[in-house]
Amino acid sequence: MKNKKGQMEIMGLAIVIMLLIVGMLFVVRFVITKEPEGYKKEFTQSQLASNMLNTLLKTNTDCPDLTITELLQDCGHNPDNPAITCSNNGKKSCQFVEDTAKYIFNQTLDEWNINYHFTVYFEEDNPIIELGSTCPNDQKTEIFPIPSYTTLFTRLDICG
Repeated sequence: MKNKKGQMEIMGLAIVIMLLIVGMLFVVRFVITKEPEGYKKEFTQSQLASNMLNTLLKTNTDCPDLTITELLQDCGHNPDNPAITCSNNGKKSCQFVEDTAKYIFNQTLDEWNINYHFTVYFEEDNPIIELGSTCPNDQKTEIFPIPSYTTLFTRLDICG
């Protein structure tokens, strides 16, 4: 009689352990391996757009040691014939900014497989500089105005 009571206790303990294992499998499956929350992804994309654009605009260049913002201001005064020509490569400010932005985005966003659309414009439907492709659906946008002849806008859309 005592022998059967001991076997029942061990069987009960085995069932409890099996239930704990199954519970842990559910925790691993549904909690640990779930996709990031939607708000977290949106926040990350929004911050990425803001930080990338802010960093790009403050970048010092070797085109007479000016920042991208200063080159864009020159580009904004006369996009067809800017006053500043870079001495090291002979490019006008607009072309130099476009080439520099393309290089930076190729080394970062393209490398990380993040789709983007970068534009510099006075009027949104007539950009001076345009890189990447238009986002088909959801996007996080950052727009920085740059004072120039009139206000010049830089816009970076991170596609989601």
